[in-house]
Amino acid sequence: MKVDYQDYIEESLELYLFDSEVGGSKRAVAKFIHHKYGLEEDVVLDSFRKQLSNLLNRKIADREIITENVKLAKQKQKNQDTNRIERKSFREHARLENALTEYAKELSNQNKEYGEFLKTLEIKPLSKSINKSGTGVIQITDLHGNELINLPHNKYDFNILAKRLKLYINKCLKLFKDNNVEKIAILFTGDMLNSDRRLDELLNQATNRSKASLLMQHILTQAILEVRSLGLPITIVSVLGNESRVGKEMTFSSEGLSDNYDFNILANIKEKFEFAKIKGIKFGSIDKVEEIVEIDGKNWLIAHDLSKFTDNQGKSQATVGRYSLQGIKVDYMVAGHIHATRVAGDSARSSSLAGSNSYNEIALNLHGKAQHNGYIAKDGRIEPTVFDLQDVDGIDGYNIIEQLEAYNAKSVGKLNTGTTIFKVVV
Repeated sequence: MKVDYQDYIEESLELYLFDSEVGGSKRAVAKFIHHKYGLEEDVVLDSFRKQLSNLLNRKIADREIITENVKLAKQKQKNQDTNRIERKSFREHARLENALTEYAKELSNQNKEYGEFLKTLEIKPLSKSINKSGTGVIQITDLHGNELINLPHNKYDFNILAKRLKLYINKCLKLFKDNNVEKIAILFTGDMLNSDRRLDELLNQATNRSKASLLMQHILTQAILEVRSLGLPITIVSVLGNESRVGKEMTFSSEGLSDNYDFNILANIKEKFEFAKIKGIKFGSIDKVEEIVEIDGKNWLIAHDLSKFTDNQGKSQATVGRYSLQGIKVDYMVAGHIHATRVAGDSARSSSLAGSNSYNEIALNLHGKAQHNGYIAKDGRIEPTVFDLQDVDGIDGYNIIEQLEAYNAKSVGKLNTGTTIFKVVV
């Protein structure tokens, strides 16, 4: 009887490829099949082995070709997908870069226009430093400009921010006049704008952060010019906060954290003053996480203080030690971040202008109050003063009415329903 080898080729291939006993040997596979199906009377084993081996070789070659074709097809598809993703990524990156380029160009145009306006203002000439000495230090921190707070015991929006900031600046200027300082340092210690990553923050924004950054520039420009009206030279230094970062991920490097609205706001204010060519306003670093500034012969460490080294004496001394290992002597430290004032011998922390909100009260069990510190650095002494800025009823703030309308910013007043509250007055 004639043997049809095709009847046995698939089983033989499976045995050859996968069977643990006869796999890998065509001779063993042929012997196994020849015996299993009782083919001794139809064909001798040697002839059966040769024919089956030839068919197996062809079958294996076909399978290898199919496998390689599938592999090549997969690689081709992978390359196509990679190219598609790369092209899409490039298009999106190009669009983003083009948009940011136009945004930066328009910002620069606005800054130039604003600078031309500033040239028309009467800026007091720099006064002579006869009989003047020391430095007055203004620390502006944790403004959280786009935060909207509507608690029974604390209200906050851009209107209240403008009032509290103006009250603070006026108190500092009076302090500086009384102490007859010869120059002024303005230290920004982070978080000019509020975060919008947590749900309660998304629900409590006075306006979006791009618009808020422009409004904050307008308010701070007025504040700086009011300080300059004293006729003393000003140096401005800023460090970066965590809430003002643009991205969601937190980084502790200056390079990563400089993708930050704190930097953006100060950089644009700096450009406005450069266009206006106002004398007596100098900018130092504005893109660092921490910075050492020499004030009246002393080294001040400026930081937002994410590590909370202003919390207690031990942490403060550890920070002094960290810098000492780098060969840098630290005499005094100022910071923000935690919205509670703390003044010690070697450090001071300012609270936020925003005051208390639901997050710090409920999540952190901390009560906050709108306070800021002012400092006199003179004759080797550093003297901090805490200013209470909570109550600003009757205070005229910096002008923001037109900007509020232009940026459609919300205010606490728009949230009030006009409910009458009866109370007993004794």
